[in-house]
Amino acid sequence: MPLPEHRVLEHNRNQDKGEPSAQPIGVELPPAIRADLLDPALWQDGLAKYARTTHLAVALADAAGRLIGSIISPQPTWSLLHAKLPPISPPSEGAAGGVGCPFSLAPLKPCNCVAYALARGGFVEARDRTGLVHFAVPLVLGEHPLGALVAGQVFDQYPEQLPLEQVAKQFLLSPGKVWELARLEHPVKRATLEVYADLLATLGQTFLQTCYHTILATERRLQERTAELAEANAVRARLLKQVMSAREEEQRRIARDLHDGIGQSLTSLLLGLRAAAEVPTFEEARARLGELRGITAALLDEVRRLARGLRPSVLDDLGLAAVLERYAADYTQAHGIAVDVCAPDRALARLPAEVETALYRIAQETLTNVLKHAAAKAVSLVVRRESSDVHLTVDDDGRGFDNDALLQAPGTGKGLGLLDIRERAALLNGSVTLESRPGSGTTVHVCIPLNEENHGEDSRPDR
Repeated sequence: MPLPEHRVLEHNRNQDKGEPSAQPIGVELPPAIRADLLDPALWQDGLAKYARTTHLAVALADAAGRLIGSIISPQPTWSLLHAKLPPISPPSEGAAGGVGCPFSLAPLKPCNCVAYALARGGFVEARDRTGLVHFAVPLVLGEHPLGALVAGQVFDQYPEQLPLEQVAKQFLLSPGKVWELARLEHPVKRATLEVYADLLATLGQTFLQTCYHTILATERRLQERTAELAEANAVRARLLKQVMSAREEEQRRIARDLHDGIGQSLTSLLLGLRAAAEVPTFEEARARLGELRGITAALLDEVRRLARGLRPSVLDDLGLAAVLERYAADYTQAHGIAVDVCAPDRALARLPAEVETALYRIAQETLTNVLKHAAAKAVSLVVRRESSDVHLTVDDDGRGFDNDALLQAPGTGKGLGLLDIRERAALLNGSVTLESRPGSGTTVHVCIPLNEENHGEDSRPDR
């Protein structure tokens, strides 16, 4: 009766073929990566194809010899015996630190083919008392032993009846039934098993390295994405800081207008009322009241001008096109710069309130920049609506500027108007494109999506 044996095939065909390797030599593998590399779901398809091609059963095991996942395509005799395998209270420790083998049915001593394969760096063939043969090939990544692939459960020669029937009796099975089933299995020559083992080793190592590279690439992408998000958050924080500075400046401007315009008018009105109360004749009082009526009318016009600048009521009543036309007319009258407004979609449904407000503020800021910096004579302002977004284009014939130089000088106080435009568009997940060069004018193009779910939680009309 042949005894259980381990036979280490001396040739090692794992690695060392001269190809460049990106294996983690000298680098400790984190437990999470180890677990991912031995995820049975990843190995299932490849091992199933191997089992169908070779007609061998195959399984994945960890470095201690424990089965990971299920055994694929078990053989008939092995399946019958394994179903009656007596329970073993905890697995016996092997000579090389393993816990046995998932394929070994009736060994005289614990089968440590996995541990031996990892220790020797080559595949190991093993046989138990049934005469069934299996082998293990190591899975090693660089210097890291991860586990093994175990395959076989076949006879490499015609089975012997006596030892097989003895094992059947031990498992409380009918010796005749087990023998009749075993006789139907065709033995696989040992040389063929060596070829199958070599093939499994190559497939296993190739797949292991592929998984490792895939995991590394995924982690790199996650790190790059995290870095991009961190950079975007930093840019957003810087933009918000600069925009807040611009808004503080706007509030100071409003305060100056209130003090220098409305405040002085109110003071003149108050002094005129006091003087009118002290005049000796009705005719003089009437003349003073006429002057005061003119001051009051001018004061009312100033209040209306400031109100339109803060939030024009026509924006709520008539929509974006109407308020842009009115603002353009006031702008032309005040500054002598011709502004042509083209809004062909004026008759269509109204835009969302936050989009109208953002585009109005952007148009205001753009025209303010034209007044301050462009020395332009004419401005074209076009609003068009498409199926899923709205576009605003402002084009002037001014002196232009070096856009790259402006963007490369953050913190200088220059370009705050452009930053405010970009931030307003970004709050609605919109984009801003700027085209300019010295002597060729400037074009600002803004695109804002109309899907409400794309709008940020801060996109409110009162911002």
